[in-house]
Amino acid sequence: MPRVSGSTGSSTGFASSPGGGGGASGGPGGVSGARTTTLIWVRHGEADSNRDGRFGGHSPVPLTERGLAQAERAATAILRWAPTALISSDLLRARQTAAPIAAATGLRLELEPDLRERSLGVFDGLSFREAEARYPEVWKRLAGRDHTAVPEGGETVDEVYRRVSAAIDRAVLAHAGGRVVLVSHGLALFHAFAHVTGLGSPSAGHGVFVLVDNCSVSRVEHRGLETAGAGAVRGRWRILTLNDTSHLGHLADAHAAPAT
Repeated sequence: MPRVSGSTGSSTGFASSPGGGGGASGGPGGVSGARTTTLIWVRHGEADSNRDGRFGGHSPVPLTERGLAQAERAATAILRWAPTALISSDLLRARQTAAPIAAATGLRLELEPDLRERSLGVFDGLSFREAEARYPEVWKRLAGRDHTAVPEGGETVDEVYRRVSAAIDRAVLAHAGGRVVLVSHGLALFHAFAHVTGLGSPSAGHGVFVLVDNCSVSRVEHRGLETAGAGAVRGRWRILTLNDTSHLGHLADAHAAPAT
């Protein structure tokens, strides 16, 4: 079944971004006269790594035939929001997902390496069974949700959070008042969710995990634009929809695909 969830549209749907206060009254979320920027998050379509149970990470894995078809469906669905900008992770599976969106909208594709999936170093490209057999100790820690576990050559949770949240804020600053499509990855979009809800880095152990489906669409709004230092934005966020797969029909994931 397609998965769709979202806010009720009331002002309670807004969460303060890091460094953001309540602001003046008068607008939804307590931000008066603020500009609204909409981010349309798309997870890449099904990739070989999702189908085969492998860690994608920074590997150049392509979309499957199913994933390519999912990307076409997502491109058609996104037209209804008349996007004004298109930004994608520079990894192959994300670029292949963004290509039909660029064709359908006529937008120039901007590549953003900070929207990449988390690299797990020596795990990247391995099947889950291979990783468990070769690196049993770190595998056990990762499987147990140990946020300090990092395979050799991989990124820490905090490193991923910093770059993804920075990419989200840059998109808002560069395209203030626009409707921006961001094509990214499962774990990266979880970090984006943690950022806009004000939870901060998942290394803190929030007790919540969000994994959106392949080629799902999630939409969030940001109100306010003042910078809060180091390129961060001040204001409030509202989650409009999360993990909408209604456009995929029979191509929707039967179950959640692995995050990589």
